Amino acid sequence: MSDTRTGSGKGMTNSQKELLLLKIATVITIVYAIIAITIAMISDSQAMLLDGMYSMIDIVISFLSIYVVKKIHQPPNERYHYGYAKFESFMTAVDGFLLLALCCTTLATASQDLIHPDPVDHVGVIVGFAFVSIFIGMGMGIFMRRAGRKWRSEVLVADSQLWLIEGYVSAGICVAFSIGMVMQQRPGWEQYTAYVDPITCILIALAFLAKPIKIIRDSFYDMVDACPSEDIRESIIKKCSECCERFRLNAVEWFRLRKAGRRFFLTVCFTSPDDATVKEAALMKRDITRMLKDIESELDVCVVFDSMEGDMLHARHLVATYLGAEPGSVETMGYAPGDRTEP
Repeated sequence: MSDTRTGSGKGMTNSQKELLLLKIATVITIVYAIIAITIAMISDSQAMLLDGMYSMIDIVISFLSIYVVKKIHQPPNERYHYGYAKFESFMTAVDGFLLLALCCTTLATASQDLIHPDPVDHVGVIVGFAFVSIFIGMGMGIFMRRAGRKWRSEVLVADSQLWLIEGYVSAGICVAFSIGMVMQQRPGWEQYTAYVDPITCILIALAFLAKPIKIIRDSFYDMVDACPSEDIRESIIKKCSECCERFRLNAVEWFRLRKAGRRFFLTVCFTSPDDATVKEAALMKRDITRMLKDIESELDVCVVFDSMEGDMLHARHLVATYLGAEPGSVETMGYAPGDRTEP
């Protein structure tokens, strides 16, 4: 697992920076959730309650993210031979299911409020808090997304999506309740302001319903070892062709590729090199592995050679020993039991 340091080698590693950023984001989320739920209880607003509950889910995910990031950087052991890379996929799947449950619950409760609307108090407080939340959510989302891409952290990228959604939700609440404030000043329109809150909730939930479904789908593909995107497959095929040309190998017999979180696992089989000694083959495997790892820093590579010819030579040697003849004088396929030469 790559865990490089920046600069001249001093300072924190990328994994330490990742953990620090997640802890800071968790603290901000806790403060945000407390304020949002408090305002929701005072104002009796379902939209603000949705915002607060969304933040509560984000808190749970943040703590899970901190645990997962600590785990995935640990080396493989006797129980987890491939390390903890799939923990990342599992965490994002939990993220998706929680968001999906929140959207569905919001649609149900908001629909009920639409049938039996209740007036919302302290609309000005809601608008002010939502306006500030736009910049907090969008700012944290953009920063964490950039950091996640730079440090190759799917956890940060997934968490950045939550912050960006938080910003969009706050923008929707701000706009909707600003319209409600204007409606309150218009004679005859104030009776309709009670519908602003449930309609806002329904629109927000519908707008982001596809996001958790996509998160669950992508996590499912990782957890069942589906082949990753076409881009990395083409890069591997191209690099394997370069390896064949450089080491004078005939072809690639097959390769298997899977993805677990931020890590990729590749097993590739080349045709056996002609007239190569065991040492030469081992050095060739080492150099091919290095070439393939240039594609992706988080790529775990296993190189094997088609062993048919090697197995045949080994079989000839065994038969020759059995017959008491020289290894080069025996055609394995022509040997039949009973032809053994007595020493």
